[in-house]
Amino acid sequence: MKVSGLSKTGDWRFGRGRAVYVQDSDAIRQNVMTRIRSFAGDWFLDVTAGIDWIQLLGRPNSRNRILREVERITLATDGVVRITELDIDHNRANRRATIILSYDDIFGVQQAVNEAVEA
Repeated sequence: MKVSGLSKTGDWRFGRGRAVYVQDSDAIRQNVMTRIRSFAGDWFLDVTAGIDWIQLLGRPNSRNRILREVERITLATDGVVRITELDIDHNRANRRATIILSYDDIFGVQQAVNEAVEA
Protein backbone atom coordinates (compact mmCIF):
# COMPACT_ATOMS: atom_id res chain seq x y z
CA MET A 1 0.00 0.00 0.00
CA LYS A 2 1.26 3.45 -0.92
CA VAL A 3 -0.48 6.81 -0.49
CA SER A 4 0.42 10.46 -0.92
CA GLY A 5 1.82 11.73 2.36
CA LEU A 6 0.29 14.48 4.45
CA SER A 7 2.01 17.24 6.39
CA LYS A 8 1.82 17.43 10.19
CA THR A 9 -1.18 19.74 9.79
CA GLY A 10 -3.00 17.29 7.51
CA ASP A 11 -2.38 19.07 4.20
CA TRP A 12 -1.19 17.36 1.04
CA ARG A 13 2.52 17.66 0.33
CA PHE A 14 3.58 18.50 -3.23
CA GLY A 15 6.72 19.21 -5.16
CA ARG A 16 9.02 16.35 -4.23
CA GLY A 17 7.68 13.57 -6.46
CA ARG A 18 7.81 10.11 -4.95
CA ALA A 19 9.53 11.42 -1.84
CA VAL A 20 6.17 12.56 -0.42
CA TYR A 21 4.56 9.12 -0.57
CA VAL A 22 4.25 6.87 2.46
CA GLN A 23 3.79 3.14 2.29
CA ASP A 24 3.01 -0.03 4.21
CA SER A 25 2.36 0.56 7.94
CA ASP A 26 2.84 4.32 7.62
CA ALA A 27 0.22 4.46 4.87
CA ILE A 28 -2.26 2.46 6.95
CA ARG A 29 -1.64 4.74 9.96
CA GLN A 30 -2.24 7.83 7.84
CA ASN A 31 -5.45 6.35 6.43
CA VAL A 32 -6.72 5.52 9.94
CA MET A 33 -5.98 9.04 11.17
CA THR A 34 -7.58 10.65 8.10
CA ARG A 35 -10.72 8.56 8.47
CA ILE A 36 -11.03 9.37 12.19
CA ARG A 37 -10.66 13.09 11.43
CA SER A 38 -13.30 12.96 8.70
CA PHE A 39 -16.66 14.55 9.42
CA ALA A 40 -19.78 12.80 8.14
CA GLY A 41 -21.11 14.43 4.98
CA ASP A 42 -17.86 16.27 4.15
CA TRP A 43 -16.65 14.11 1.28
CA PHE A 44 -18.73 14.78 -1.82
CA LEU A 45 -17.94 11.37 -3.34
CA ASP A 46 -19.36 9.54 -0.30
CA VAL A 47 -21.47 11.62 2.08
CA THR A 48 -21.91 8.58 4.36
CA ALA A 49 -18.16 8.39 5.08
CA GLY A 50 -16.77 9.81 8.32
CA ILE A 51 -18.04 10.28 11.85
CA ASP A 52 -20.82 12.65 12.87
CA TRP A 53 -18.54 14.61 15.21
CA ILE A 54 -20.81 17.68 15.24
CA GLN A 55 -23.63 15.70 16.88
CA LEU A 56 -21.51 13.42 19.06
CA LEU A 57 -19.13 15.84 20.76
CA GLY A 58 -21.80 18.10 22.23
CA ARG A 59 -24.17 15.41 23.48
CA PRO A 60 -24.30 13.99 26.99
CA ASN A 61 -23.56 10.29 27.39
CA SER A 62 -22.06 9.96 23.90
CA ARG A 63 -18.78 8.35 24.96
CA ASN A 64 -19.79 4.79 24.06
CA ARG A 65 -21.27 5.87 20.74
CA ILE A 66 -18.05 7.72 19.86
CA LEU A 67 -16.00 4.63 20.74
CA ARG A 68 -18.23 2.43 18.54
CA GLU A 69 -17.89 4.87 15.62
CA VAL A 70 -14.09 5.04 15.95
CA GLU A 71 -13.97 1.24 16.16
CA ARG A 72 -16.17 0.92 13.05
CA ILE A 73 -14.07 3.38 11.03
CA THR A 74 -10.76 1.85 12.14
CA LEU A 75 -11.71 -1.77 11.43
CA ALA A 76 -13.08 -0.77 8.01
CA THR A 77 -9.71 0.72 7.04
CA ASP A 78 -7.73 -1.46 4.63
CA GLY A 79 -4.79 -3.07 6.37
CA VAL A 80 -6.09 -2.97 9.95
CA VAL A 81 -6.28 -6.44 11.48
CA ARG A 82 -7.49 -5.78 15.03
CA ILE A 83 -7.82 -3.06 17.63
CA THR A 84 -5.75 -3.69 20.74
CA GLU A 85 -6.64 -0.53 22.69
CA LEU A 86 -9.36 2.08 22.32
CA ASP A 87 -10.25 4.86 24.72
CA ILE A 88 -11.36 8.45 24.62
CA ASP A 89 -10.83 11.58 26.66
CA HIS A 90 -14.03 13.49 25.89
CA ASN A 91 -14.63 17.05 27.05
CA ARG A 92 -18.21 18.07 26.21
CA ALA A 93 -17.71 21.64 27.41
CA ASN A 94 -15.18 22.50 24.69
CA ARG A 95 -16.42 19.86 22.19
CA ARG A 96 -13.03 18.19 22.03
CA ALA A 97 -12.12 14.53 22.09
CA THR A 98 -8.75 12.84 22.18
CA ILE A 99 -8.83 9.33 20.76
CA ILE A 100 -6.35 6.82 22.19
CA LEU A 101 -6.05 3.94 19.75
CA SER A 102 -3.69 1.02 19.16
CA TYR A 103 -4.13 -1.56 16.43
CA ASP A 104 -2.25 -4.32 14.61
CA ASP A 105 -1.83 -4.05 10.84
CA ILE A 106 -1.31 -6.60 8.06
CA PHE A 107 2.45 -6.08 8.24
CA GLY A 108 2.56 -7.29 11.85
CA VAL A 109 3.19 -3.81 13.23
CA GLN A 110 1.33 -2.43 16.21
CA GLN A 111 0.51 1.23 15.71
CA ALA A 112 -0.52 3.76 18.35
CA VAL A 113 -2.57 6.83 17.48
CA ASN A 114 -3.50 9.71 19.76
CA GLU A 115 -5.77 11.95 17.72
CA ALA A 116 -7.58 15.09 18.85
CA VAL A 117 -10.88 16.05 17.22
CA GLU A 118 -12.78 19.30 17.77
CA ALA A 119 -16.22 20.24 16.49
